Amino acid sequence: MTFGEKLQKLRARAGLSQDQLAELLDVSRQAVSKWERNEAMPEAEKLVRISRQFGVSTDYLLLEEREEPETPKAQTPAADLWARVKQWYRNRGYLLAWALAAWGGVRLADTGFRMVRFYQTCQYPGFNWKRFMLDIYIPEMISAVLFTLAASVLALWGRRLTGRLRGYHLGWLLLLTGLLGAGGLVVLPAGMTTDGVIGSLASWMLYDWHGGAPRGNWVSSTDLLVAVLGLMILLLGRRRERKRAFTKIE
Repeated sequence: MTFGEKLQKLRARAGLSQDQLAELLDVSRQAVSKWERNEAMPEAEKLVRISRQFGVSTDYLLLEEREEPETPKAQTPAADLWARVKQWYRNRGYLLAWALAAWGGVRLADTGFRMVRFYQTCQYPGFNWKRFMLDIYIPEMISAVLFTLAASVLALWGRRLTGRLRGYHLGWLLLLTGLLGAGGLVVLPAGMTTDGVIGSLASWMLYDWHGGAPRGNWVSSTDLLVAVLGLMILLLGRRRERKRAFTKIE
């Protein structure tokens, strides 16, 4: 069986059209068509992505004498569902970052609405509304803007890793949530996420700048815990990936 025949069979088994496979591999549909007609061969990087996409070895794809991998044993519904979730995450996991970016936009709009409403209702003598806004709303807006921008960057970066996303990449989302806050989106026994470590520091610095005293704990324990957890997932996951690659080389 030639490479083109194997690719066509794997694609059909996965229920993908040539256009869909081309999108996953960041190539044109014509390129996929040429591969399946054995008129051209993909580059090494594309071969690796194809093997990971369909869960086969590169040897199986390249060596015509290799037999087709044995059909896996029937899986339980739970195992099959987990396999589908992992497949979706590898190909579409970057959508989670877009969801966080959308949430950041909602936070920004909500903060702006509350700030305008507060300005309209608290205009009475003796009340320093400018200082109140500087202490309360401005740090929230800074946190929401940075959160939205960072989540958008992660989504664009994740899109480039389509088919190559790994579990430890979720650590970036946790690190982002801990550092820039998610406005109560994440709730743990220790509390809920607020403005994040960076947002809390900005609030503390603004408070100190005009001679005020920080309000209670200047960094939420939940934000700090989520940030540390995300960093640990990234470091340990990356270390495991490098160890696995080194083992394959040996």
